[in-house]
Amino acid sequence: MNGVIGVDIGGTKMAAARVSSGGSLAGDIHAVASSGQSEEGLVDALLGLLNAEIRRNGPPQAVGLGCAGTVHRKSGVVVVSPNLPLRGTSLVSLVEDALDLPTFLDNDANVAALAEARVGAGIGAQHMLMVTLGTGVGGGLVLDGEVYRGASGAAGEVGHMVVKAGGEECRCGSKGCLEAYASGTALERIAGNLVREGEDGPMAALLQRGELDGLSVGRLAKEGDPGALRAVREVGWWLGVGLAGMANLLEPEIIVIGGGLVELGDILLDPAREVVQEEALSPVREGVDVRCARLGADAGILGAGLMAWEESGMSPEV
Repeated sequence: MNGVIGVDIGGTKMAAARVSSGGSLAGDIHAVASSGQSEEGLVDALLGLLNAEIRRNGPPQAVGLGCAGTVHRKSGVVVVSPNLPLRGTSLVSLVEDALDLPTFLDNDANVAALAEARVGAGIGAQHMLMVTLGTGVGGGLVLDGEVYRGASGAAGEVGHMVVKAGGEECRCGSKGCLEAYASGTALERIAGNLVREGEDGPMAALLQRGELDGLSVGRLAKEGDPGALRAVREVGWWLGVGLAGMANLLEPEIIVIGGGLVELGDILLDPAREVVQEEALSPVREGVDVRCARLGADAGILGAGLMAWEESGMSPEV
């Protein structure tokens, strides 16, 4: 087996697998923990993961790394990662020096967007926006068929565009960011506020026990609980506010929604679509399609692998 190795470096785990030139998994996914590590420990775990894959399947042609946080792609440096102990870390040099393999680095949301554009929900679109909804909100832009990264590689932070000036405080330190209104964390806060305003039922019981979180609210919404549905629809409405602004700015053909919250499906996305239709300008609103991601948790690995194929000049056949 040859191909490339794609690695998805997240806040809780790192996962790696071979990725074929056609953008599919060419072997099993293997993972190790990334949480609770020092910088040195995390790099050692990454090298251990890669070395284990090489022992199983032989040396690859290249390695692609998709890492959570802000990265400087050209220098191969992780500038800062809120959930990882990486600050100014020359990750590409560390891997290349250890393995003597061409290595490429990008933000995890960028590589997920690349995967969805090439082999997922965005196939055929030249202009695609991906928004990932989880604990936070991330994003990636594919414009004219290529990932748009900005001047230094930090473009696409759609979660930190302001949708309500002076609004809720975001983890980034600003107020009114989309992440503060359309994330799993936001869903938990909105549900809690509804209970405190008098919403009764299962959410109130969960809050009293200290067990109310985004996952539990989502579960109740899928079961049809009225209070949970109100909370999810409010998150969907705020998501739509953000998407309408993005659509007006970029006029994508497709907006792909990924991340853990997308499991809520149309319960979440229908309110967002309604806002886009009301607030986006014509002809933008008629042309944009808001849809769920297709690749799920594999998007990061596939996108990292596809990046390695493309950046090394070995363009995948898709």
